[in-house]
Amino acid sequence: MPAAKCLLLLVPGLGLAGCFGNTSTAFPEGLEPLEDNTVPEQQGGAYTEALELVDGEDHHTWVHGRGYFLAPPGDVWEAIHDAELMAAACATSSHTIELEDDPAYELSFVFHYVVEDLITIEWDEQWRYGTIEGTPTDPTLAIVRYQKIYGSELIRLIEGSIQVLATDDPDVTELQLVEHLDAAGGDASDIRGSMQHRFESIAAVVHGDEVPPCP
Repeated sequence: MPAAKCLLLLVPGLGLAGCFGNTSTAFPEGLEPLEDNTVPEQQGGAYTEALELVDGEDHHTWVHGRGYFLAPPGDVWEAIHDAELMAAACATSSHTIELEDDPAYELSFVFHYVVEDLITIEWDEQWRYGTIEGTPTDPTLAIVRYQKIYGSELIRLIEGSIQVLATDDPDVTELQLVEHLDAAGGDASDIRGSMQHRFESIAAVVHGDEVPPCP
């Protein structure tokens, strides 16, 4: 991990960037969703494969997403296990993935992200997976939690939860997304873009299609 950097320059979206370093953040155990999702459920009986998003500010930027896949929960959960598919590749310059051996979770890994612009920003996000109800091949509720655990102090907070839920139709799966962000220059559009691309990428995989490129 690089040492702290000390720069003095005017960076668009960041303002005056001076001396800054890296911070560590404890990631509490468990797989609880961050909070209740405020996006309404689809109504009317027939499901549409689409993602709806809402956002706001409350000491940090938050975005809630709720979407539906016309595919069984087991297929969706299997696709989400592909770490590369879940990477925020469209919002970063590069990333690596380090798998972890943590018996407390079904899957655990760390993304190391790099953003190269007028300054270089790096951080680590830990991701944890678990089937809460049902089985990994046929879940009725499965949850992912992720959080920034180390890196640039320009990013004060990144944390998120993903829920995969069975519906009353065995061939339809509900996806709930929640993310919080507190970062210099970051806003809801960054989160919305990553959520939308993840949703479209998962949909492509479960339907046997090619993963879409970054917009």
